[in-house]
Amino acid sequence: MTQGHKGKYYDPDNPRIQRYSPQPPSSPRPPPGSPPHNPMDSPPMYEPESSNLGPAKSIGHTLVEDVEMKNVAHAEPIAAESRRGGRPARKARGMFAPQWKENADAKDGDDGVANMPANKRVIMTYVLTFAQILICILQFTGTPLHPGSQARWGLGVYEEMFTVPFLVGNGTLIVKKAENPYYGPETRRIVQWGAKYAPCMRSSSQQDLEQSIRDSENNYGCCTAPSNDCGMMNSSTCAGFGGTFTTGRCDPNACNLVLGACCFGVTYNCLVVREEYCDALSGLHHLGPDSQQCSDVNCLNGICGLGANEQPGSYPQQAERFFLPIWLHAGLIHMIMNMIVQLQLGAELEKIAGWWRFLIMYFGSGIGGNIFASVFVPDQVSVGASSAIYGLFGVDFVLLFHVWKVTENKYSSLMCSVISVILYLGIGTLPWIDNWAHFGGFLTGLLLGNIFLPYFKWSGWKRNIGLIISFILLGLGLILMLSLFYANQEPEFCSWCKYVSCIPYSPGLCDSTESS
Repeated sequence: MTQGHKGKYYDPDNPRIQRYSPQPPSSPRPPPGSPPHNPMDSPPMYEPESSNLGPAKSIGHTLVEDVEMKNVAHAEPIAAESRRGGRPARKARGMFAPQWKENADAKDGDDGVANMPANKRVIMTYVLTFAQILICILQFTGTPLHPGSQARWGLGVYEEMFTVPFLVGNGTLIVKKAENPYYGPETRRIVQWGAKYAPCMRSSSQQDLEQSIRDSENNYGCCTAPSNDCGMMNSSTCAGFGGTFTTGRCDPNACNLVLGACCFGVTYNCLVVREEYCDALSGLHHLGPDSQQCSDVNCLNGICGLGANEQPGSYPQQAERFFLPIWLHAGLIHMIMNMIVQLQLGAELEKIAGWWRFLIMYFGSGIGGNIFASVFVPDQVSVGASSAIYGLFGVDFVLLFHVWKVTENKYSSLMCSVISVILYLGIGTLPWIDNWAHFGGFLTGLLLGNIFLPYFKWSGWKRNIGLIISFILLGLGLILMLSLFYANQEPEFCSWCKYVSCIPYSPGLCDSTESS
């Protein structure tokens, strides 16, 4: 084997070229005493008659042949170089994302797709998922700022019986509580962590309940029991306890003040009772000279949490509840279902759109879905990332539309998305999961996908018109929904709206309140 032109090597006994060998093959040393080798004495090289490798050309002492590289030894470096120089092979991105053809971006316009995407690194999908899992665990364990809890697992309501003290003597209290079908926290804790709940976001019919409580306390006075325990109540109730009724407020220096305002449930419920009575209701007890009756406190502060400190008669304005439900879940089962879909669909779309476009579409859809739900079922407690996930479904449909003609797995990708959307709509008929948020998130995702997805079958003026229409619809929809939300103070936008989000498969299933 001898060295030829430009560092290539050949073997006289094997006419196949050994191109780009990692190391030159070593030539055998001539025996001692032999004359030096004369290249002109080399025998002529001929193409073997039986060879089917194609014509050969003689260049100096090198035989160059037009052969297929797959039949050439040591051809792996060339094959690798060829792969690096060309378009990388595209693989299926998963069960949701479309898989386009190799020559999908051969030309732009209606028959192709402009700027076909290369895979980008997935970061934010995993960061979001980790944070949501951690927050779900903290909803059980609690934090120094927000207490945790765990409701009884089931599908309906249950009753608990307690013996509680009155001003004089004891009584039996039966408390009805909602079960959690997702193995999660209690309703009141879900609200305190930041669930979508209109009474914590603007004025609502809850103020009517507060006003009725104020009216009932107009004839309250101080009732002092024979044991010198005292509290505020009306004269007829005081007579039943055998106490002494006096008009005005109780003087803690003259009697032992034991009754105080107790706020319980997630609606504006308040009673003037002992602390043990309030604990049985899982309520917040206010005991002191300035909180002797319910009109002295604002129960929405305890119901809403998140640092609410409104004066009696006013209401919190926690607009952050359009955003916070994205991070919360109704329980472990709810969280696991959402995270499975999010890891699959979110990772696929982040690969295509990039992390910052993905975040805008994700959170934009989640906020849009919660605004939409706040209009139609404002007093329904709801949490979950499903509004944002439904927005990703909308983005996925937009992507599939633009790459439909160049997609190989178009029908399988479409069916996976459609089946998932239908499945989530069915799950959305259970409590704490809002189908109105699903609808709003999906519509917002369609518009945001049309704006922020960087790859389109349209270009030029068609692309510009699509952007303008999407921006106009998104802006008008946002203004309309927010105007309706803050203008309407009724607990329901329509009489049938609540059944879209929660169907009472069992008695009391859709009752998110706790009552006695």
